[in-house]
Amino acid sequence: MRIKLLGPIDDVTGYAEAARNIAFTLQGLGQDISIKPQNWGCTRIELPAELNTRLKHMIKDFRGIPDSHFDAFLYVNVPLSFKAVEGRRTLGFTMSEVDGLQPQWVDYCNRLDRVLVPSTFNLRTFADSGVKKEKLQVVPLGVDNRRFRSEGEKYELKGTAGLFKFLTVGEWGPRKGFELLLKAFAQEFSSDEKVCLILKCHCNGSDYDPEGKIIEKAIRAVVSQVKKKKAPRVFLIPYTVSGAEMPGLYRMADCFVLASRGEGWNIPVFEALACGTPVIATNWSAYLDYIDADNAYLIDVERLEPVPPLGTPVDEIYAGRRWALPSLAHLRCLMREVYRNYREALMKARRGQKLVHEQLTWEKCGQRIIHALREAVTNTGQSE
Repeated sequence: MRIKLLGPIDDVTGYAEAARNIAFTLQGLGQDISIKPQNWGCTRIELPAELNTRLKHMIKDFRGIPDSHFDAFLYVNVPLSFKAVEGRRTLGFTMSEVDGLQPQWVDYCNRLDRVLVPSTFNLRTFADSGVKKEKLQVVPLGVDNRRFRSEGEKYELKGTAGLFKFLTVGEWGPRKGFELLLKAFAQEFSSDEKVCLILKCHCNGSDYDPEGKIIEKAIRAVVSQVKKKKAPRVFLIPYTVSGAEMPGLYRMADCFVLASRGEGWNIPVFEALACGTPVIATNWSAYLDYIDADNAYLIDVERLEPVPPLGTPVDEIYAGRRWALPSLAHLRCLMREVYRNYREALMKARRGQKLVHEQLTWEKCGQRIIHALREAVTNTGQSE
C-alpha cells in the first residue's frame, strides 16, 4: 500500500514521536511510506544516524505528484490539519488532553473516513463532542522496547550522584503541572535529605528558550514561595537530549513523576515504565487504559476545572473545556511513599514494565493502523 503520512516529524512533541515511529513501523511491515513534514515549534530532536537516514528517504517533495499516486493518506496531527482526499482513504490519528472538542475539530474529524485515537478516554470525549462513532477507532501507541529497557547505560548529570532522583519530562507549560510538582517537592523534602528533582523541560513556542532562562526563573519563583532556609535540590535540563540518550535518562531516575492536568496519551510515562522506572501520574485522562494502582502511583484529582486562558494558540482549542486539578497534598504523600518504600515501588514498576513490553509495541500499533486503512470506506465527499 502506498501511504502518504502527514504530520510533525523531527521535533520533540508527542505527535512527532508518534509520527516517526508509525512511519518506521509501517515501512517495516512492508508498506510504501512517503512523509510530508508538518513540523511544530523550534526544538528539534537529535536522532541516531540510521533513523535520520530512513526518515530522509521517506520525506518527499510532493510538487507534481498527484494524490492519485497514493492508496491512502494518514494524518498524525491535530484535526485542523485534516483534509479529506476524494477517492482515496483518508485517516487521521489524533488526540486531546481535555474533556471535549471544539466544534471546528469535530467538523474536521467528521470529514475523514476514519479517526484513530490512542485511548478509550478520547473515544469517549470525541464521541460525546459529536464525532461520529462509526468513524472512531482506538489504536494505542507503542514504545520502542528494544531501546527502552532496564539494561543499558544511565545518563549522567553533574551534581546528582548519590541522590534519590525524581525526574519529569515535557514541554514547559501549565498543562504539565510543573509548578504543582515543584511546590510539592519543595514542601515535602528538605535540603538535608539526599533527594533531588530533575526537570527535563523546554520551551517550544514563541517563548523558545534553549538556555532555559525562562524556566529557571519560574523554578526560582515557585521554590522561593516555600519558606525554608535552604530549598531541596532542583536540576534543570533545558537542552535537547538525543533520542539515543533518552532511555538512559529514564534509567538514571529512581522515579518518574508527572502531575499533569491532562494527557492525550503520555509517551514519557510508558517509556519510563518500559525502563523499569517507578511512575507517579495523575489519576485522569488517556493513559489510564494501562496505568493503574497495580503498576503505578496515581495522584488523586480534586476536581475538573475550566482551562484558563494561557495566552497561547491552544486557547482556541481549550476554550470552554476542563482538565484535572491534581491534589498537591496527595502528590506529596506519594513522592514520600516512593522515597521511603522503594522496594514496593520497584515491584509496581516491574509489573508496569511487563505490561508495556507485552501490550504496547509499535508493531501492534502498525498492524492496527494497516487494518484501519484497509477497512476504511473510501471518501467520496468533501475535499476542502
